Amino acid sequence: MSVTAELRGASLIIGSIIGAGVLGIPYAAASLGLVPALVVMALVGTVLYSTSVLLLGFTARRDGSQLATMATDILGPAGGYVMLGGMMIYIYGALLAYTAAGGSTLASLTPLSEVPAALLFWLLAAALVYQGLEASLKTEFVLVVGIVLLFLVVAITSLPHGDLANAAYVDLAPWQAFLGVALFAFVGHAMVPDVYKALGDYETAKRSIRLAFVLIFGLYAILTVSFVLVFGREVPQIAPQAFAELYGTAGLVIGNLLALITVLTSFIGFALAQKNNYVDFSGLPDRVAWAVTTVPPLALYLFGIRDFVGTLAVAGNVGAVVLTLVLPLAMLVALRMRARRSGVRTPHQSVGD
Repeated sequence: MSVTAELRGASLIIGSIIGAGVLGIPYAAASLGLVPALVVMALVGTVLYSTSVLLLGFTARRDGSQLATMATDILGPAGGYVMLGGMMIYIYGALLAYTAAGGSTLASLTPLSEVPAALLFWLLAAALVYQGLEASLKTEFVLVVGIVLLFLVVAITSLPHGDLANAAYVDLAPWQAFLGVALFAFVGHAMVPDVYKALGDYETAKRSIRLAFVLIFGLYAILTVSFVLVFGREVPQIAPQAFAELYGTAGLVIGNLLALITVLTSFIGFALAQKNNYVDFSGLPDRVAWAVTTVPPLALYLFGIRDFVGTLAVAGNVGAVVLTLVLPLAMLVALRMRARRSGVRTPHQSVGD
């Protein structure tokens, strides 16, 4: 497999989760303090990389089966339903947050108000999800490369406006909210089966996952440092919108375009993973799975649930913990107990670390 293949696999994970980090982490870090925020991000990223590789081992031994199907196979029907429930909380929370952010950013760039802008954003994102994995993979790759380069350029050029005093304060009171956002911002687990399916090789998929986590942490760290040093506690919820304060109209356009493209890639990745999970676990027809995945977040948005960072924190503290920590470790324990009884190596041990 070529380096390009690894990058394409990594782009699926990066594209699906990058929106939560580049948009929400700087705001959450501004409340906690720069140093503790970076420490928490490093710890969360390391732990979630490990459980991502754990899940990769499981799915590789099962021909790329989706997470709920794997949980059913290893833990029984109850495990499958718990996994599906965790994914629903996490992914629906993500799609709701991205619909809200997409509406806000598109409204800033057009004469539309937020609700019609959110509807337009949702139509575009849902249509891209409808095209399936191959089209989404190509879209993710192009958009992710562009996003990363643009964010790095804008963040680095903003550093001369920074003040080191903004890195000195610490307030641990909001640690739980930041932990929820950080958990959310590193969760690419739902895309692991799709990465394996797209690449067809365990080792290549593992390298793709490692590359994704390294790039994600590096980007989050650079953005968090630049935003907190420049804006201190005044980082807005959708962080790139702060560029307007530095660069005027050009900053407003650039900041909102970056946010818009970012949430679009994230919406595609998460929705695709959930749609495929419904098809694999529940046997739903592809079109029905697409509708069940994409329509509920829009309905919740229209009902009035539109707090971007608050939604990320809830989804991270509940859905992400189930999806990335509780069930992967439970599956590992169940397989090792089964292996001890039978004297056979576990799938995880057979595939790799």
